[in-house]
Amino acid sequence: MTGSGLRQQTRGYAPLRGLLVVTCRMQFFFADDSAQKSVREGMGKLLAFGGVLVHSDRLKSLSGAIDSIARAHGIPANEEIKWSPRKGSWIYENLKGDDRSSCYLAILKAALDHDCKAIVVLCDYEMRNLKPEWGFDRCVQYTLERVSTYLSATAEEAVIVADRPSGGHREADEFLASFIDHLADTHNHMLEGTFALNLLTAPSHMVRQLQLADLVVAITTAMFSGQTKWATGYFDLVKAMFIRNGFGYIGGTGVKVYPDKLINLYHWVLGEEHFSKVGMGTAWPLPNPKLLFATSGGT
Repeated sequence: MTGSGLRQQTRGYAPLRGLLVVTCRMQFFFADDSAQKSVREGMGKLLAFGGVLVHSDRLKSLSGAIDSIARAHGIPANEEIKWSPRKGSWIYENLKGDDRSSCYLAILKAALDHDCKAIVVLCDYEMRNLKPEWGFDRCVQYTLERVSTYLSATAEEAVIVADRPSGGHREADEFLASFIDHLADTHNHMLEGTFALNLLTAPSHMVRQLQLADLVVAITTAMFSGQTKWATGYFDLVKAMFIRNGFGYIGGTGVKVYPDKLINLYHWVLGEEHFSKVGMGTAWPLPNPKLLFATSGGT
């Protein structure tokens, strides 16, 4: 977006030593990825990309709330909160069982209290004989489309902040280049008007909202892969964050599975009785007997 276009869409701005201080209200989408091997019969490995939308005027309050929850559970400052904490980390060694559950549930509840919204896209790339990187690219593309569609209703813009790729500068540059390609795709004309900046990356251990995104995406991936033992107790709070379509359904909107032969999982995981496409004005009963998992969730 050009400087003049930005000024036209803001309520005010003030130059400060060469910086443009924007006073408009926008949303930040904190994004993370996950991957889990499915235990559902007929499924392979699930890749996922998604995260949480946070209003700009609630960023500081949400971060402070998570900090307070961490302190209340004895978590040291700068300790990263993750669904699968690294072996040897403080959380892995010291925050176990009910104590960890209490902490993570409180964080998810704080996200709901701050009106955070969630979007997660999952792809079984093996089912479509895709390379992993192509499957991940589909997840990113579908996530961006859903963020854009959701925000178009409120005419808000978004900034996407993603966890910094672990490989280093080269991987980060490739990730940013891929994001630019998505914005330039003529088939996704809505995207350029939604995102105020190119994607930003940040180290997740320094950004509490990215740690929240890790919980949301990993818990969702666990539920759809059938790895539900630990995730089930948290999923109601996560599910309450997902955006919904005009018919009130999450499936295909707040959560999308790819390929479409997995659509019956909206029934088994989300508890939805129909799959709908608002643009077509139609809804189909679930489970669909012509697709996978017509009679059970496959575990």
